[in-house]
Amino acid sequence: MAQDYIKVQALILLAIAMAISCHNSVGASMVFVARDSVAVLPCVMSSPTKHSTAVIWKRIVDGEERTVWRRDKSGLEFRAVGQASKVYCPHPNFGSSDFSLHIQETREEDAGMYRCEVEGQNPKNVMLYVISVSVTPDVVYEGGRLTLTCNITPHTSAKTTKWELNGSLITSRSSMLTYTIDKVFQKDAGTWSCLIGSKQTEAKISTLVQVRGILVPKDNSEVVYAQLGSSVTLPCIFSSELYFSSSSWNRVSKMSNLPDKLPSSFNVSSNRRFSLCSSMGVDRSAYIESVQNGDEGTYRCSGAVAADNGMNIKVERNIQLVTAQVLSSHKNGKTTLTCRISNTSQVINYEWIHVGYGVNNTQIFTSVQNSSSKILSIPKDKHLSEWVCRFYNKQQLLGNATSHLQMMSGLEGKQQATSVNKVALIIGLCFLVLLLVLILLQLYKNQRRRKMIFQYPAMETIVHLAANEREFKERVKAREKVQSGANLKSELV
Repeated sequence: MAQDYIKVQALILLAIAMAISCHNSVGASMVFVARDSVAVLPCVMSSPTKHSTAVIWKRIVDGEERTVWRRDKSGLEFRAVGQASKVYCPHPNFGSSDFSLHIQETREEDAGMYRCEVEGQNPKNVMLYVISVSVTPDVVYEGGRLTLTCNITPHTSAKTTKWELNGSLITSRSSMLTYTIDKVFQKDAGTWSCLIGSKQTEAKISTLVQVRGILVPKDNSEVVYAQLGSSVTLPCIFSSELYFSSSSWNRVSKMSNLPDKLPSSFNVSSNRRFSLCSSMGVDRSAYIESVQNGDEGTYRCSGAVAADNGMNIKVERNIQLVTAQVLSSHKNGKTTLTCRISNTSQVINYEWIHVGYGVNNTQIFTSVQNSSSKILSIPKDKHLSEWVCRFYNKQQLLGNATSHLQMMSGLEGKQQATSVNKVALIIGLCFLVLLLVLILLQLYKNQRRRKMIFQYPAMETIVHLAANEREFKERVKAREKVQSGANLKSELV
């Protein structure tokens, strides 16, 4: 009979304790704090208190109250064993009736229910939750699986959870404590944050996730712009922790699965190390010394690496090379410039800039046209000058191309002078050839005539004698006429 009575009394006391505990838990304010940070348990009284008021902070563990920090009216402070330097209440705040408890380097064992008791005031209960974040696996590779877990001590359902990556919200408010990525990319690397809170408060815990693979570029959306004739670098930087079995560069073909031929001036960087954000990476970037027309297209950097678990992993990046140049045309005394880009899928705006030169040969840049048009009509007074075509997307400058009209005009003048000289040379050569032909023709005729005469030597003699006789007779007649005229004059005299 007595034993039954004792059991009933024990059950009644247990029920009362549970009821008190539930009441305390329901009426308590919730505080979420990240592991290893400073937790502030609020205890601010609405009515004024004396500066010398006695204050007691207790922790309730399994229904048992344990004093954590205490201050008597005399000003003496008492702390629990082992927490002398970890728990404190700032004295300057007492004047404003703020008796909040501060806990440094908060750990999971510090979580639980706390009670603030101020003399002459109603006690306040505070529920402290400690949160932490864990990453699985410890070493993350591109293409692998990543799981992030937000741990809460003690467990509670009265909360909301959000996930952020590098400050950008990934998930909206939910109760999802675990976030999983089935296939990891380099863009998933960075600072992951778990935000947990209630209507009253919110806490944030962060961890850094590094993804081993190709650090630069982060994905296959990399586009590199280069002017024809200039040099360009195609970046490809691997994590230094990777164990390479091979790496290579290829040019992706649009027509077949076989790679296209790389440009003649294509070289892979000989610099094996590269500093990036205070860490080291393996530099396998490619370099084109002089970009030519036809070099545009997609280039692929790939590498075969060995993971810590012995598995072979292949990582690769596609980089698109886009070429740019400024073409000029002259018609009816007008000069027109055209900004030619091999791929304009990301270009939405063109800016034409005139480059002038001032004192000490300093450059002066003047924006002349800023629109979606890639064509510019040059004023007559600026035909001989330098022009720059800049092209943009919505956020930033993509690249530029330069045109030197003065140099082009000089080249055109040289070409025209060369053309005139060529015409004069051709005319002179034609005249000399014609003269030579005439001389040769005359020589040929004389030779033919001599050959015909040499075939009849007697006839040549007869003709020669007849000609001499005819000449002699003409001379005789001329003398006779002169003598007869002289005789006639003498007779008249």
